[in-house]
Amino acid sequence: MKRVLFVGEDQPLWQEVRNQPPGFSSQWTAEFAQTGPEALAWAEQGDFDAVVADVQLFDMSGVDLLDEIMRRQPKALRIVVSDHGDLENTVKCIGKAHHHLLKPCDVSMLVNALGAGFTLDSWLPSRRVQELIGKLRWVPSPPNLYFRIAMEVESPTASVETIGQIIAQDPSVTAKVLQLANSAVFGLQLQVNEPAEAVAYLGLQATKTLVLLAHTFSEFDHLPRGGFSVDELWFHSVRVGQFARQISLLEQQAPDLGEQAYAAGLLHDLGKILLAANLPVPFGQALALARQAQINLHLAETQTFGGNHAEVGACLLGIWGLPAPIVEAVALHHNPSAASQKSFGALTAVHAADVFAHEMAPDHATLQPLELDQSYLQQLGLVERAELWRRHCQDLDVQATY
Repeated sequence: MKRVLFVGEDQPLWQEVRNQPPGFSSQWTAEFAQTGPEALAWAEQGDFDAVVADVQLFDMSGVDLLDEIMRRQPKALRIVVSDHGDLENTVKCIGKAHHHLLKPCDVSMLVNALGAGFTLDSWLPSRRVQELIGKLRWVPSPPNLYFRIAMEVESPTASVETIGQIIAQDPSVTAKVLQLANSAVFGLQLQVNEPAEAVAYLGLQATKTLVLLAHTFSEFDHLPRGGFSVDELWFHSVRVGQFARQISLLEQQAPDLGEQAYAAGLLHDLGKILLAANLPVPFGQALALARQAQINLHLAETQTFGGNHAEVGACLLGIWGLPAPIVEAVALHHNPSAASQKSFGALTAVHAADVFAHEMAPDHATLQPLELDQSYLQQLGLVERAELWRRHCQDLDVQATY
């Protein structure tokens, strides 16, 4: 049995855990502390496998508590719970927590977060990336629209009409979703004019992730652009998502993994928006360095910032509470060998998809071409499969030619 310490004033989630639901009590035992000092006293008495802390504590900040927990029990899984509107405090926990849960949440969500944390070595940013995150003043929160769609998708009565009506309530997101549905990327023969039609073509799960992407891009319309093409990034993201899902299908993976790969592919470059919007001058310098020195952009970003867009984007997705495999795929899509899990997953598909998409995109010709991580593929026994993936992605790209 694994031990979990819950820290913070009493709340519905704590009460659910105390009631010992089977999904929790069969794997974990729980202890509770209402204050920071009480939690640290527990930590001195014995090891915990996980700590679940409210971001707002009565007598100390959740950030300070997580700092202390990291020092005293570095191997413990750390999960922070925060209100949807308390983004400022949640952002401060970046790098301190493995996972974030947004209220209201229930035991099933907690069990999923604990399970993901214990089965995957969750990615955490370096100290330099944490410092970089601290410089970002504009960090979008996931729209309420996303959570409403997520709930609707899980409903047994989910319908494209209902989800289309939800999307239609946000004009900027509606415009982006329709733009995508009518783009050459999907190669549709009909003009899509209504959100419900777009959902029918794109699929329920894909639409859910596209809303996140569209929301972030629509907010970025009013912010500095940092010297790069937003439209180019939009279509590159969609292409990588499609390729990643195709690669998963070729490997005969479960549909859920294909959707995770698609979501991670769509969101893999979200960090570029954060860097360009918050630090447009140094981001422009990183772009110039990449072109002048003929190096990959993520390497130029690391030289400029001490971190790169993959790491920054993964931090944002961690705040939003996306599944750990998606966060890891975004964080390590340029460096999959750093992953502890050496088996095919969303990371594998997104890494390859990103390389193939860059190969097929002339807009990126001025940058050093990305290359497949041959050592990583060798460890997975997939070197020979990579050429098959490339051919199928090329065929898919031809079908969506403008």
